[in-house]
Amino acid sequence: MTKEELVEMLESLGIPCAEGIQHMKDSQKLPRIVYFEYIWEPIGASGKEYDTLVRYQISFFSLIPRDPKLLLLKKMLNDKNIMTYISHEYIENTREFHSYFALEVVENVS
Repeated sequence: MTKEELVEMLESLGIPCAEGIQHMKDSQKLPRIVYFEYIWEPIGASGKEYDTLVRYQISFFSLIPRDPKLLLLKKMLNDKNIMTYISHEYIENTREFHSYFALEVVENVS
């Protein structure tokens, strides 16, 4: 999967979606997605880097742990043969569920 495919998939859900940090106007909307990169792993051949494997955290915020949009995202990933662990936590002070997982994409970061 490429980053462009990842962004297209997330945006196709029709909910607020932001890279890096959520926008103030969307901070109270549920469900919503925030995603960010946290690992760059070089892909090399013959002693040279030719691309990068970038790991993203995808954070999904909602009022319920099995939000229909989260289940749809899981199905979309499964349809692309991407099976990932999805972790869940309840955030008491905002009274929302945070479901999150890691996803690796191939990207040119140079």
